[in-house]
Amino acid sequence: MKPILKEDLLGYRFLSGISCSPFENKAVFTVARQDTKTNGYKKNLWLADLETGKLSQLTHHGKARSFIFEKENSLLCAVEAKNKKPGHTGYAHFDLTTKKTEYAFTLPFAVNQLWMLEEGKYLVHANIDTNQEGMTEEEIKAEADYIPIRELPFWDNGIGYVSGWRDILYLYDSTEDKLQKLTDSKFNVAAVALSADHTTVWYTGQSFDEKKGRFNGLFRLDLETLQIEEIIPQETLRIGKLQLVGDTLFVSASYMDKWGTADKDDWYVLENGALKKILDNDYTLGCNVSSDCRYGGGKNAAEYMGKLLYLTTEVKYCLPNTLTPDGEHAHLFPFEGAIECLAVKGEQILFVAMKKQSLQELFLYNGKTVRQLSHFNRAVLKGKYVGKPEYCGFRNSEGVQIDGWVIKPIDFDPEKTYPALLSMHGGPCVAWGELFVHEMQMLAGQGYFVFYCNPRGSDGRGARFAHLRGKYGTVDYEDFMEFTDHVLEAVPQIDKNKLGVLGGSYGGYMTNWIIGHTSRFSAAVSQRSFCNPISDFGNSCLGYTFDVDQFAGTPWDNLDRLWDHAPLKYAPQCTTPTLFIHALEDYNCPLSQGFEMFSALKYHGITSEMVLFKGENHELSRSGKPLHRMRRLAEITRWFETYTK
Repeated sequence: MKPILKEDLLGYRFLSGISCSPFENKAVFTVARQDTKTNGYKKNLWLADLETGKLSQLTHHGKARSFIFEKENSLLCAVEAKNKKPGHTGYAHFDLTTKKTEYAFTLPFAVNQLWMLEEGKYLVHANIDTNQEGMTEEEIKAEADYIPIRELPFWDNGIGYVSGWRDILYLYDSTEDKLQKLTDSKFNVAAVALSADHTTVWYTGQSFDEKKGRFNGLFRLDLETLQIEEIIPQETLRIGKLQLVGDTLFVSASYMDKWGTADKDDWYVLENGALKKILDNDYTLGCNVSSDCRYGGGKNAAEYMGKLLYLTTEVKYCLPNTLTPDGEHAHLFPFEGAIECLAVKGEQILFVAMKKQSLQELFLYNGKTVRQLSHFNRAVLKGKYVGKPEYCGFRNSEGVQIDGWVIKPIDFDPEKTYPALLSMHGGPCVAWGELFVHEMQMLAGQGYFVFYCNPRGSDGRGARFAHLRGKYGTVDYEDFMEFTDHVLEAVPQIDKNKLGVLGGSYGGYMTNWIIGHTSRFSAAVSQRSFCNPISDFGNSCLGYTFDVDQFAGTPWDNLDRLWDHAPLKYAPQCTTPTLFIHALEDYNCPLSQGFEMFSALKYHGITSEMVLFKGENHELSRSGKPLHRMRRLAEITRWFETYTK
C-alpha cells in the first residue's frame, strides 16, 4: 500500500447543495474539486435521476453557484453579474435538457438565498452595507478608502468588516426590475421559512444599533399586506432553525440558562402565537463531527412524510431523526458515519455523507434501505494506506468515559517503535469520530501513530459534557494527559520520547496550554490559536460573546480569572519547540493571538517559528486555497520531522 500524501488532497471531490425538483423525480447537486492553476475551486452541477440512480454532469465551466428549480426541467442559477460590478449577483435560466443558459436579471447586492413566489417574482435574502444607503455612486467611490466602525462585531471571519452590514428581505419583480425592501435597515434577518402557498414568511432575527446580542426573535410577514408581526420578542431566546411541516412551524431554540452557549436547542412548535416545547433535545442539530474533507454546505432539515426530518451529532456519528408535531421522536435509520446535508422527494431522501474511512459520496434512502449512488472518490484512495481508527477509550480519574482512537502508521511492525502525535479538534464543542481526516492519514503515512480523543467540552455527549465554562485548561487538560498515558500503556510501540502535539482553534489554545504545563512533547504545532482571553475580548469577532461566556468574566470584572486561563501566562515555563500557523484574515482567532504567544516564546528563548498565510481566514485547513493547504501540510510535516524524528 502507498502512503497518502499531502498532494492527494487535490484529487478529492467535495459534494454539497443537494436540491430535489418539485416537478420531476430528479435532483441537482454540486461537485467541487481543487484547481492549482487558479489556486481555487472548480464547482459544477450534477443531475441525479432518482428512479434509475444515474448521475450525469450538467456543467463543465467550474463556476457553479447556488440555484433553484423554477419550472420543469429548468433551473435559475446564480452567475456573475452582467455588469460585473463587485457585490452584484446575476441570475440565468439553465435548461437541464439542452444545457443552454439564458441570462435573466441582476440584483445589486450579494444574495444569501432566493425563493420564487411565482414566475418573475422572488423573495430575496440579501447582505447589505447600510452605511452606503442614500449615497450616490460618486460618494461611494469617495468613501472607498474608509471603513466606519460603529458596532460590535466590527468584523467577521471569512467576510471582513461588518459594522453596518445587515441581512435584509426584499421582494423582486423581474418583469419590472423592481425591488421592494421588506425589513428595516437596523434589523438583521437570520433563518427564513416560506409557506407552501407563498403567502407567509416566518423569520428570525434582531434589531441592533451598537452591539449584536446573543438572542433573537420570531416574526411573521404577510406577503399580501406586507405587514410584519412580532411573535416572540428578541430578548429571551436563542432561536436557531425554522422548518415548516405542512402548516406547522417547527422552531429550535434555547434559553441558554443551564450551560450557557453549550446548551442545545430544544424543539418547539408554534401554537396560537406561542411556542410549545415538544422535545427536550441534548444533541447539536446538524453535523459537528470534524473532518478536513468538506467544501460547501446544504440543508440539514426538511419536511418528510408529514414529519420534521433533521440531523443530530451523537457521539461519533451524525444521524437522521424524525419528529411529529406531538413530540414523537425516532431515529429514521442507522448510519455508521456522518450525514452532512439532505433533500427530500416523497419517501426518498438524498443525502451527502462520509462513511467510516471514506470520503464524501451521494446516498439514497428509499424508505426502507440506503444505497450509495456515487463513487466520486473511489479511485483517489485506491491502493492507498487508509489507517483505521482503533477505539482506545477509557474512564478518566473522575470516572467519566472519554472516547478516543489510535491510527497505526503505515507498514506497522509490532517489533518496532514509532513517534506519535496527539491531534486535538477545534470548538471546543466539536467531536472527533471515525471519519476520514486527510491530515491524520497523511501523518500516519509518514510513519506516525496518530491518537486523538473527545475530552470534556467536546460535542456528541450532551450539554453537561460539553460544558467547559470557566474550566478551560483544567478538566480538558487532565483528559488529554490521562488519554496520552492510556495510549502509551495500550500501545507499547509508541516511543514516549518522540511525542508531538498539534491542534487548531480550541486545539491551538490547548496546544499553547499544554506546552506551558508539560515538557513531555518533543514538538508542537499551534494553528489558528488564541492564548489570551483578555486581549482576545477586544480583537476577536467572537470575543465579546464567546470569551465572556466561556471564561466566565470580562477584563473588568474578573481579570485574574481570565489571566489564569490564558496560556500566555505560562509561557515562561515552556520548553517545547513550537510552530505557529496563522492566517492574516482570521477574525475568529485574530493574528494578534498568534503573535502574542510566538513573541512570548521567543522572548524566553524557546525555539519557535511562525508561518503566516495571506488571503486566508480561520478556515485555511478546510477550505483554503489549494496551494496554501499544501504549504500548511508541508510546514507541519517539516516541523515534526525535525523535532520528533
